[in-house]
This record gives sequence, structure tokens and C-alpha cells, in this order.
Amino acid sequence: MKVPSRLPAKGEYSEVARQARLEFLRSETGVALDCVGTISFDSERVIHNTEALIGSVEVPVGIAGPLKINGLFALGEFYAPLATTEGALVASVSRGAAALTLAGGVNAAFLGQRMMRVPYFELQTLCEALRFRAFVIDQLPSLQAQVKPLTQHGTLIAVEPQLIGRIVHVHFMFETGDAAGQNMVTTITWVLSQWLRVQFHLHTGHVIKHFMIESNLSSDKKASFQSFIQGRGCRVVADCVLSEAVVRQVLRTTPQGIVRCYQRGVSGAIAAGMLGINFNIANAIAALFTATGQDIASVHESAIGHLHLELDADGSLYAALVLPSLIIGTVGGGTGLPQQRECLDLLGCAGMGGKSKLAEIIAGFCLGLEISLGAALAADEFASAHEKLGRNRPS
Repeated sequence: MKVPSRLPAKGEYSEVARQARLEFLRSETGVALDCVGTISFDSERVIHNTEALIGSVEVPVGIAGPLKINGLFALGEFYAPLATTEGALVASVSRGAAALTLAGGVNAAFLGQRMMRVPYFELQTLCEALRFRAFVIDQLPSLQAQVKPLTQHGTLIAVEPQLIGRIVHVHFMFETGDAAGQNMVTTITWVLSQWLRVQFHLHTGHVIKHFMIESNLSSDKKASFQSFIQGRGCRVVADCVLSEAVVRQVLRTTPQGIVRCYQRGVSGAIAAGMLGINFNIANAIAALFTATGQDIASVHESAIGHLHLELDADGSLYAALVLPSLIIGTVGGGTGLPQQRECLDLLGCAGMGGKSKLAEIIAGFCLGLEISLGAALAADEFASAHEKLGRNRPS
């Protein structure tokens, strides 16, 4: 049996190590990797982001806006950097932003945040599980005291044990400041879980039969009704009122037409078993996440927003959008990389104090996309717009 070749410089982050990996791949595959092998940052900048670095993939960034936002934290006009390869997306977001701005702007409110990790504890019997549940609830003050030296951003706000027979899933709920906090709460929850296992044995003589740091109950990077109803990450809401004149002038349709399309979409969403109702906020979220250094895999749960449209008495269009589980941060993760940091600077959200503002900005631009996409469907321009701007074919 042939021994497989091993990638060189394992665990090393220097430029010398990166070049060694590139030369190895060129030799093994025959691919020059001239484009992928070009980077604009120091190799060691990604020491906490990417292992076995060889290069980078450049994603085009378009700019959408301006969008006037009347938020609790985001006030003024904003331009959104959208990293995307999907034609028509930037144009559609910009059109929606223009309509919202002409109507006086979009209102936005950051409502709160929470991040969770839910480890699995298995006891011998239901009776032991009930004792462990009560023990965990009683230990909340002690658990909170242990969190303080472990993080400068996180605070443990609650522990909620959930029983399934002799199994106890403990929901550790945190506020994570300006960090997204997924890795943070994983580490802290593991430390607290080990302490609970020891203390429970000392107090009761019972032993945790099996432990696992996560058994899917936190819905990490997965869409779920739990995240939709209770929230995970940031919860933010945006709304607006568009007069019939604005809808006709900018969106080339009517409020009645957009609401009819929305109602048809609600019916289809129910038939499909969709979580929440929206046209396609994942597009805007993914583009903003990529541009600003967010965890792109979190788009899955971040895009379960709920859109509500209706007609006011004067014929105006009322629109509201709730994002219950927007997983974002303005410190940590990829937010410190140079290009991503510039995009956060463009939004005025880089560093400490920027998370609430970023959440409101994302909600505002998502609502702009929803309005524009609804209008395109109502005016039967959806296909023609993608034909004009999105198809990858010669003229």
C-alpha cells in the first residue's frame, strides 16, 4: 500500500511554511496556484483563523446604498460592502435602500443578545437526573463567579436544565459583548461542566455516566424553531412605511402588488415547512458576513428572519423584519483581518461598541433587499433582472 504524501509544515503559520505548502501542492497536483497563492496580509495574521494556510480567494465587493437608518445605535446614512459573486444582488439591495431612504429611512432596534452551549449529561436513573437538575439550578451563582476570570466579553446569565429521561441537557446562556462568542462559550461551558461533574459527585456520591460538550440542542450553525422563537445571537427588528408614490417611482409597482406577492409567498412557505417568512435575506446576510469577517457558516441560522407586510389605511406599504438569531461580532474571529476590518470601518462598526450598530445596519439592508425583491416579483421583473445582470454568458 502506498503511503500517502504528507502536507509539510503542519502547525506552522509563517510565510516560509506557507510557501512550502504551495510548492508541495504544485508538485503533487501540477496546478500553478498563482492566483490563490497571492495574499495581501501577513501569513501570521491568520494564526487564530486558518490552519495550513496556502493563500486566499478574492471575492468581489460591491457597494450598496446609501440607506438612511433611524436606529437606536445606527443613525444616519450608510453604505454596505457586499462580498458576492451573484449578479443583481448589489443592484437590488441598492434599489431597496433608495426606496427606504426616499421614504424617510428604515427604523431599526437592537433588542438583545444571547449565545448558548448545551452540553449532554447522562445519569444512571431518572431520579439521579432530577437531583442533577436541581443541583445545577442551585449552583448558578457559583458558576457565574467562575466565568469572570475566563473572559473579558462573556457573562453567564442563566442555566436551564432540560430533561429527556435520565439525560439532562443544560442550556448555558451567555451574553458575549461585542464578540460573536461561539468559541468563547464552548471553552467556558466545558470548564463549568467539569466543575459540575466533580461537585455533583462530592455532594451526592452520584457519577455522571456520559458527558458530551454538545449534542445539537444549541442549534449551532443549524436552523431550528428554538433559534427562531427564543433567539440565538442578536435579536434585531426593522420596519418602514413606503407611500404608494415612492413604491411607484422607485420600485415600478404598487404596494398592493407587493403585498399580494408576499401573501402568495406565505402560502408557499407554509407548504414547504419554512422557518419564518422572507423572500431571500440570506443573500444580503451572506454578502455582509463575508465582507466583515463573520463566521460564514452561521448564515444558515442567521437567515431565519420573519418578514411582515401589510397595507395601511392610506394605501401605503408597511414592512417589518425580525432577525431573531443574527450571529455577529465586531471583535475576534475574522473581524481583525485587514480587508474585513476596513469594511467594518466603512460601516463605523469596527471594534468595541460596534455589535449593536452592525446588527441594526444588517437588518436595515436586509429589509431593503426584501422590499426590492418583492417588487421585482410583483412587476414580473425578477427573471429579466437576473438575465440582464446575473447570467454568466457572452453579450
